[in-house]
Amino acid sequence: MFLKLFNCGAKFGHMMFLRLISELQVRKMGKSKNINVNKRDVLKWTQPMDDILIDALLHQQSLGNRVDKVFTTMAYENMVNELHQKIGIPIEKGHLKNRIKTLKHNFYECYDLFKGRSGFAWSPDTKMWTAKPELWKSKPDSKKWMTTRIANYDKLLMLFAKDREKKDGAKGGQWASSIGGGLFDCIPLQDVLGLTMEENDMNDTSQTDSQAPSQSATSLKGKKRKAPRIELLERELKSIREAIKDVADAIREGNLIAERGRPRVYTEQEVFAELVNIGIDTQLRYKAYAFLIANAGRVRALFGCPAEERKEFLLQMMYSSEDSAY
Repeated sequence: MFLKLFNCGAKFGHMMFLRLISELQVRKMGKSKNINVNKRDVLKWTQPMDDILIDALLHQQSLGNRVDKVFTTMAYENMVNELHQKIGIPIEKGHLKNRIKTLKHNFYECYDLFKGRSGFAWSPDTKMWTAKPELWKSKPDSKKWMTTRIANYDKLLMLFAKDREKKDGAKGGQWASSIGGGLFDCIPLQDVLGLTMEENDMNDTSQTDSQAPSQSATSLKGKKRKAPRIELLERELKSIREAIKDVADAIREGNLIAERGRPRVYTEQEVFAELVNIGIDTQLRYKAYAFLIANAGRVRALFGCPAEERKEFLLQMMYSSEDSAY
């Protein structure tokens, strides 16, 4: 009787223990879900926000803060600060990366559909693609864009068109042309092994046919041993690709730092254009142009000033007795 009671008590205790563990797991999952929801930053992008972002991307690209199709860390820092000031809400680097992916996706979809198709045109007024009705009927895969707007397509062309052309022009099975450009991505794993899968199958088949039936089991074991070897090589290649990408990123950052250390050299065209921008009168413009290009230090001093103060600074340089300091 005592043993029966003991067994019943043990079973009851075991059930209570399992129930307690189950409840703890449910509570833990609930907490983790709440944490994920709290940590996730949901940002709804509007068209004015997209306009500001795309202009910022073009500006950073013109400054040279985009290397091998990748915006540098400095570019993202500048854009985060610029968007925060203009939009008035906190912006993080992750927000920018996610939105850039979306903009790229929409642009690539249009670019792939309409590149080289005569009769289709993007209107900067309506922000939509236009064409004759018969052309839309002949291209059913593009009907979505009859009623879907894509703003800033002309600016997205300047940002991402070259990237798409390079991607389309790449041929599979060839080495990447630059460090960090996906080295080993286009090389079939069978080529690295030095033997195609078809050759493996043929060798296994010929061995099986030439050997006694009792040896077929050995052949099957050999095939099974090849699978872990392939997986091992795949992991090794993946680690090599990641290492090469890290080296490429370091080289890009190093090149960027080296470029920043060198003084900027302004062309004569840039100097003349700046004289027009700051409002130098035509009668004085040629004299100011000759004055500046005669000395590179004067040009650097001019462009080093804030844009709104350059005109006054230039006039002081030209007419001051301290001109020799420049």
